[in-house]
Amino acid sequence: MKIRNIMTTNFIKLSPESTIKEALEYFLKRKHDIACVFAGPVFIGIITKHSIYRLLLETTSIESSIDRAIKKEVVSFDINESVYKAKDILVEHQIAHSIITDGPGNVAGILSRSDIVTGLLAETDHLSKRLHILMKNLSSGVIALDLNKRVMSMNESSLHLIGEKHLHHVTGTPISYLLPELQFFIDKAIAEQAPIEMQRIMLAEKTIICSVMPIKEWQQITGVLIVLENITKIERISSELESTKKIERVLDSALELAYDGVILTDSKAKITKVNQGFLNLYGFTSDAEVIGKPLSLIAPEISAASQDQTEDSGGVYVKIRRHKAIVMKKGINQDGRHIGLIIKVIFQQLEVWKDIFSHMDRLEHEVSYYREELNRLSNKNESFSQLVGKSVIMEKLKDDAYIASKGFSNIFISGESGTGKELLAHGIHHASGRTGNFIKVNCAAIPENLLESEFFGYEDGAFTGAKKGGKPGKFELADGGTLFLDEIGEMPLPLQAKLLRVLQEKEFERVGGIKTFKTDVRILAATNQNLRDLLVRGQFREDLYYRLNVIHLELPPLRKRTEDISDLCRHFIKKFQSYSPKGIIGVTTRAIDKLQRYDWPGNVRELENVLERAYHFCNENWIDEYPILLERPGELRAAGQTSNSNTYSYKKQLQESEKATITKALSTANGNKTKAAALLGVSRSNLYQKMKKYNIRASFT
Repeated sequence: MKIRNIMTTNFIKLSPESTIKEALEYFLKRKHDIACVFAGPVFIGIITKHSIYRLLLETTSIESSIDRAIKKEVVSFDINESVYKAKDILVEHQIAHSIITDGPGNVAGILSRSDIVTGLLAETDHLSKRLHILMKNLSSGVIALDLNKRVMSMNESSLHLIGEKHLHHVTGTPISYLLPELQFFIDKAIAEQAPIEMQRIMLAEKTIICSVMPIKEWQQITGVLIVLENITKIERISSELESTKKIERVLDSALELAYDGVILTDSKAKITKVNQGFLNLYGFTSDAEVIGKPLSLIAPEISAASQDQTEDSGGVYVKIRRHKAIVMKKGINQDGRHIGLIIKVIFQQLEVWKDIFSHMDRLEHEVSYYREELNRLSNKNESFSQLVGKSVIMEKLKDDAYIASKGFSNIFISGESGTGKELLAHGIHHASGRTGNFIKVNCAAIPENLLESEFFGYEDGAFTGAKKGGKPGKFELADGGTLFLDEIGEMPLPLQAKLLRVLQEKEFERVGGIKTFKTDVRILAATNQNLRDLLVRGQFREDLYYRLNVIHLELPPLRKRTEDISDLCRHFIKKFQSYSPKGIIGVTTRAIDKLQRYDWPGNVRELENVLERAYHFCNENWIDEYPILLERPGELRAAGQTSNSNTYSYKKQLQESEKATITKALSTANGNKTKAAALLGVSRSNLYQKMKKYNIRASFT
């Protein structure tokens, strides 16, 4: 503490001409015992109450000047001097007051013994508060006892050690009642009047180090201070450290006995330990040359064979400095975290292993092949994960789609409504690796007069209502990607011709524009119609058909893959759970049987709708057959009956009806095929095809 913090700056200032009366009035008014006397700006001394009193004994008039009472020999201190040093000097010379300067002859304040006492008391209070906070937050337990060995105070750590929560519960309690284990050490410290330090005791299965120190005041023992330190965790760590050291010594011995090279790395692939075999292989003389350095720098061949730090390896064939070697690695994990790698390099006398190496070479080729196959299957499963089903027909479709996705040819997708043609198209785009967008166009949903501008875009002012600045078309948006043309059978003939040109020339112009745009777009086309029938009726261009139908993928209807219904149900239940969790686990066997006996004219889309309704109305953990309402329940097949028989029956009836109708028309037209075709409303070529199909003779009389 510095004097500047406690000195009195508002002191009394007088001149040599000031009277005794004036001085006494100042002393009474300011309650000070000292005043500084200045001759102008120059400090010449001090007067005190005592010097005034002595002056009054010599004179009878209080109007006399104070000149004879001035003390000119005054103790002074610098403003930055320590309070404790000032105290010692004042006590030593039995002086009650001093002046404080902040420069030669410049009085900044006065200092009295009362100022020092007040300052020291304030600092003592501050230190006491800080000591209390320190004791409260100290991790060590501290207990203060009186001379009767009763608790006066203890901090929170001590309370925790003895299992108490509040200090008032233990204040005044004999320590022998709370901690009898300490009684011997307390008695010994008091008897010897010396500290007893670092004694190990057990307290509630905890290892405690205690120290007992007598408290002395005026050379008399007035109490005892106990310090408790819980070292249970430290002992456990010490034990683990000792075990680790033993293991490390065993490991060092094992490494030196190893005939081959051994390397240990940390989680960052830096070398932590090697044996002599490794040093010999690479020509190092000391492990100090490699420890702490990256494995990739010291042994790049081994590092390349151990790139995956988390996977174990049974053996990788490498060449190291013209030596054939086998590298094996094992990951080191702790608490689920990868912390290092141990690598063994077999390189001694490998000439006798030639046959093994030859076999390993063949195995490497096989592994490479199967790795590629595995990657292919993994990518296939990821790309077509939304096409749920493990039936033979679906697996075959996914395999074909994956193979087709890697090519550049256009793909034609057919299948009934609701079978998942768009999902298959998405999967093909994903598996293809094309970096552009997947753009879908539903040819049946866009008005015919807008189709061309939707496909090719338009320029500013191309037509009334055209967007300012123009608009890119689907071909521009899909550049570098995939354009999916759904319901391709609904595309008007004029637009078919323009689409054919784009497919052939790989370029197009916007509506109302003259600039030619190059495009790199792969076309996926889909329909649930029979494009060959549209060809016969002249509603679809034959040249465009062959351009699109380079690769044909047909999605089977659900009635032909009823074994997938169980997987589809699980898929849809999981999907519904994400929207509205209900705790529904799945679909019962009886319900699955009911679903498998239905023909599903709406296919997977209809199945999803049926299950969605059942999900909402089901109040159990499993969806049974009762909440499952089918569109045509009367068409359920008997158990074990396949849908193919019904389908065959319907087709047969349709074919017989069509044959009878053609025969009747030919009879009415007396065999004239042109008239018969007119009666049927079909072209002559279509009539010829039907006659050939049903083996209908051409002559009628």
